[in-house]
Order: sequence, then structure tokens, then C-alpha cells
Amino acid sequence: MTFQIYVGKRENSRGEVELSLRFRCGRVDQQATANIWIAPGLLTEEIYVSEKGRRSRRTTIPDDMPELKDLMGQMISYIEDCFMFSRRRGVTRGWLADIIDRFHEKEAPGRIAERKDVLGLIDEFLDSTCRLESSCSRTEAYSLLRRSVARFEEFRRIKLPRFKLTVSCLNDVCLKEFEIFMRKEHFWVGRYPLIVSSPDCTGRTRAKSQNTVNDRLKLLKAVMNWAVRTRRIPYNPFDNFVKGQNVYGTPVYLSIDERRKIERLNLSRCPRLELQRDIFIFQCCVGCRVSDLEKLTKSNIVDGELNYVARKTREGRPLTIRVPLNSTAQKILDRYSDSGGESLFPKIYSRVGYNNSIKRIMRLAGVTRKVLVINPLTRESESHQICEVASSHIARRTFIGNIYKKFKDQGLVSELSGHSPGSRAFARYREIDLDMKREMVRAID
Repeated sequence: MTFQIYVGKRENSRGEVELSLRFRCGRVDQQATANIWIAPGLLTEEIYVSEKGRRSRRTTIPDDMPELKDLMGQMISYIEDCFMFSRRRGVTRGWLADIIDRFHEKEAPGRIAERKDVLGLIDEFLDSTCRLESSCSRTEAYSLLRRSVARFEEFRRIKLPRFKLTVSCLNDVCLKEFEIFMRKEHFWVGRYPLIVSSPDCTGRTRAKSQNTVNDRLKLLKAVMNWAVRTRRIPYNPFDNFVKGQNVYGTPVYLSIDERRKIERLNLSRCPRLELQRDIFIFQCCVGCRVSDLEKLTKSNIVDGELNYVARKTREGRPLTIRVPLNSTAQKILDRYSDSGGESLFPKIYSRVGYNNSIKRIMRLAGVTRKVLVINPLTRESESHQICEVASSHIARRTFIGNIYKKFKDQGLVSELSGHSPGSRAFARYREIDLDMKREMVRAID
């Protein structure tokens, strides 16, 4: 039996390389990664001359690294014992890799941390942090991340059938490959249907914007931070990785005149559309997200105020948001006070249906001014009618944008919107327009 150590070319985030081991005995000649990482400068090479006079280079572990040398010696002894036991039954393809995996699981449990399965870490993270009170959007976001990781693993197995995404191979190069894969995920799924053959990988795929890719990488980084904090892994693969920056266009919202134009629109011939219009106007007056709007009940109205805890920040920063109702919002509530049930409004049929209704209502009301928006895929500015890009979130921007435009105090507006003090996300909801610029300049005249 002969064993030979080789040095791999792949580096992890700490600049270490992985060792591989070649085993030969008679007709058996197999090589597999040893799941041992080491700084390349610590290894030495020596010239080996065989009995037939052939010269070759061999990598050796120096004597001043007794722990690593002892670990490699234990692995070689374990392989020899397993070979002697299984020799009579034959050695199949991939036998050496299986034996090395078994050695690390049984003989070297301290090194399992670096071999942690990334999908397994995501599952542990979700079990530990996604409680019953977590928002649906948060849980869904991590589920989509897990699906992308599972598809990436299947994609890599097209060329490397035994590939498994572990923490040790999640270096800067691998993270960049994952980022590029997510941008073209829909293309690769269409080209290689085997990627979605596993139950973990099924689901719809479509082109993703760079913002979406950045957000998913941010979620994966949060998983790794948690794993380091709970001592599941020894280091964070994202320590030296630089992800892209999110790009947002100028926030688009309705003016007060446009909102009133929608209020006065006669929709008596279409009661369903009239209901969706009233819900939208109410949302423009209170500024809540649609996920919170769906959960509102009559008990949320206290002494002429809307009181609710935003689901998006419930688990991290539970804060009761109190928004006094103006006359427009109060009239809408009075209109549906006898609708029955505890819900504030009759049910919103679906979020997609609600968004489509908003577009249709704005078009019927003649709210069609041109606005510049950023195309999320190309990141180029494009001109569209405001009714074409409208969704339920334009109601929240309308509430925040108009109040900020009038009072110009982020602290006061944040009390009504639920943003944390100094929030960078708040900048996406406000616009310093020409009138505000003129007023600021006049202040120093």
C-alpha cells in the first residue's frame, strides 16, 4: 500500500488550500480530498527516487506540525484497516472518498465544523430563529434563499457529481459563482432541468435583479453570522467577500391632488373595484404596509387612532405605531362599519389582484403622468406612466412622501411610519423636490 499527499488549487476564505490523498494497492488506484486545510507556505516538497530510478515530487508535512501529522497518520491507518476489511468484497468507485468522510465523522469530530453543510445550517437557523410570530415575508425570503442554494448545489453536480456545498468550500470564489448563478438561475434551470429534479429545488424561476441577488447574499451572511455566534462554524466565509450595492430610483408617489382625484372617481357600477379603491385610499392616509393592512381589525382603532405593530419588525424591534385618522380615513371606516365580522374591511382578494386593481383605478381616474423609474434588471432609467408602475406600496410612499414634504422632519414622520431613527431605508420614501430646494435657498437669502 502506498499513500501520496497532494495540494489542491482551491483556497478558502482564510487563504488555506485543501489536501488530497492518493491510495494505491495493486489494481486499486484512487484519489480523494482529505477534508484537511492548511496554509500553502507550511508544506514542504521533497524529491523521491523509486527503485526503478524514477524521480518525482512528494508533498510532506513538516515535523514541527505534530497535530496535523498525527491526524494524517490516523487517517492513513484508518484507510488501511478499512481496505483490509473490504478487500475480499472488492473496492468500488468512490470508496476512498467515503472512507475519508467516515473517518472525519467518527475519528475527528473536531473538524466537522468546517465541513458543515450550508443547507443544513440554513435549516438550523430557520428552526432556531423563525418563530410563529415571524413575518411571512421573512420566512418566505429565507425559503427562497434555501431553494437557490439547493439549485446551485445541483448545478455544480452537473460537472462534479460528488459536490456538496460546505462551509470550507464557501470561499470568495464560490460566493461569486453563487452570485452569478442567481442572476442566471432561470436560464440554467431551463437549460438543465435536472437542477429542479429534487423536491428542495422545485418552484418558479425568473430573472432576478441585482438588488434581489444582493438581498439573498445578505440573508446568507446573516445565517453565517449566527453560525459563528453559536459556535457551529469557526469563521465567517463572508469576512473578505464584497457584495454589490443596492440601487434605487427616485421614490414615486401620488400628490394630494392625484389622491383626491382617485377619491372622487365614481365606481358605483363596479362595487368590487370601489372597495379596492377605498382600501387603497385608506392605506394612503395611514401609511401601513399591505401585510399589516390585511391583518387590521376593528380593535386596532382606539380613540380615533390606528394602533398596530408592524409585522416586518415584530420579532426584532416590536414597536406600536399610532397614526391619528384624518377625516378621509374616518369616512371610509364609517362606510364599512356595518360590513360584519372583526376585519376592518372586507377581505382583499389577493395581493396581485389588489395591485392590478390599483393600476386600473388610477388609469380610470386619469392619473397617468410620466415618471422616471429604474429598471431593476438593467439598472437603466425608463419613462413610464405612474399607473403602470403603481402597486400597494405606492400608498405607503404617498403617505410618507407628502407628510415629509410638508413638515421636513424625518423624526416626526418616522413616528408615523415605524422607521427607526436615522434609517437609511427612509431615504427611499422621501423626495427633495424643486419646491423644497427653492425654500432652502430662500432661507439663506
